[in-house]
This record gives sequence, structure tokens and C-alpha cells, in this order.
Amino acid sequence: MNPNETVMLARYVKALCPQQKFDEYTADAWHDLLSPYALEEARAAVARHIAAGNAFVSVGEIVTEIRKARNDRLDRHTEAEPPAGDLGDHASYRAALLAERRAIASGRTEPQPVPALPPGSTEPQPTGRARAILAAAGNALSGPREGVVNVLAIPCPRCHARPGRTCTTNGRHRADVHPARLEDARRAAAGLPPADPDETTREIERRRAASANALAALPPGTVIQPNDGFEETAAS
Repeated sequence: MNPNETVMLARYVKALCPQQKFDEYTADAWHDLLSPYALEEARAAVARHIAAGNAFVSVGEIVTEIRKARNDRLDRHTEAEPPAGDLGDHASYRAALLAERRAIASGRTEPQPVPALPPGSTEPQPTGRARAILAAAGNALSGPREGVVNVLAIPCPRCHARPGRTCTTNGRHRADVHPARLEDARRAAAGLPPADPDETTREIERRRAASANALAALPPGTVIQPNDGFEETAAS
């Protein structure tokens, strides 16, 4: 809010509160505290305060009302994961998250609420900024539901990403998830426990050994043409 807008706000307050006293220094004093906020936010705060039955409003009450409104918007918001503008590195992720929160807090963007609970659910709706994680971990995979796979509802056994968070590789956010996490999500949707890491390792080794045996059994000089365009020749 610039000084001219602070004067406009003072006039707005005077229109709503005819008995409130102002002097030539009021606008300057108010501007010291209200400059970080937008005129629209301050006007809405004044209107709410007066509508609540108050005959006067101080600059401190305006700031308090603005902060209450901002906290309410943030509390009703489910943060995107990853936020828009995240390029996969820590700096861009932090900047994108802050930009999202500021846009929600100031009212430039409407809060995105948590999706409604499944029909018939009696569980209370979680509140606060942890709702995204709680909703994902608590609702999507609560029992066997064939065809329903919420990958972010479970932790990743590979990179140890928590429920509600994307997978990372070398500290960078991935556009997809690790195959092991996807497999665990599918198992959870089918009512099965997570895959045993030792069993997974044994299966990988079994497949590698089977591939090596199959390659060794080919006649010498056989050319193998895989789908990736590279040629591999059996040992002579």
C-alpha cells in the first residue's frame, strides 16, 4: 500500500465510522504499519471489523484482522506438491512454495481445499497445513480397493520420501515416483503388505541370472537387436 492508498483507506474508515477522529498525522502513522498490505486487504479487514458491531477501528485492529484472514486462507489451503514453478532444485522449490503461500495469504489466489472424504466416512476432516499429507495417508489406501492407486499416500522405500511428498533423486524432485513406491502403492490398494526388500533383491538377481543364462545359450555371433536401437552380440 502506498501513501495515497493509505489516505484512501482513512477516508473509507471515516465513511464507515463518522465519529472516529482523524488528524493530519493519522495517514502517515497508519502507513508505517499498513504499507506491507494491499489496499483491498485493508478495506476488507475494516469492513469485517465494523460489520461485527464495532463503532471504531484502530490501525492495530486492521492489521490483526488482515492476519486472521490470511491465516484462515492458508488453513483452508492444501499446498500443491510440487508447487507450480518448481524446477526440481532446492532453491526453485522453496521460491515456488513461498510464492504459492503468499498468493493464497494475500487473496490473489483462492485456497485449494482437500478433496472431500469418501462417501459414508465418519473420520473428521483434518485441519491445518498438514492436511494434504494426512488426507493422502489416512484416506486413499485404508483398505483393499481394486483399481485405486494413490502413490503419494505411502512412503517411498527407495528415497524415503514421506507420505504426501514427491520422490527425489540426488536431491532433485522427480516428475514421477520410484518404481518400488509404485509397486508398494499397488500392493496396498490390493490389501497386500509392502514388498519385502530382500525378496525384491532376490528377484532382481534371479532375473539377471536368467538373462545371463539366456544370452550364454545363444549360438556364438548371434546379433540381438533390442528396442533401444543398440546392438548386442552373443559371446563367440
